[in-house]
Amino acid sequence: LRNELAGVVYPAVLALCPNIVNWGPKATAAIMDFVYNLGAGRLRSSTLRKKIQADDRIGAKKELTKWVMGGGRVLPGLVKRRMTECALIG
Repeated sequence: LRNELAGVVYPAVLALCPNIVNWGPKATAAIMDFVYNLGAGRLRSSTLRKKIQADDRIGAKKELTKWVMGGGRVLPGLVKRRMTECALIG
């Protein structure tokens, strides 16, 4: 896990959203969690990325809460995960 985060996930997050580091380590961890679970491709093409790049924390948190579907339905575990990520963004 550590190798995956350091060697793949973190570099992808920095390449796609270089200004996330200005939001602090907790926000960076939240977006790393998103990329670890959904992949860099999802972040690349997302409105979430646009919100991060625009330095819009409120908009980014709103976008995160949209990523809660699995198999065509809202999954409680994903709702909880996204709420945790939002809390990390601050």
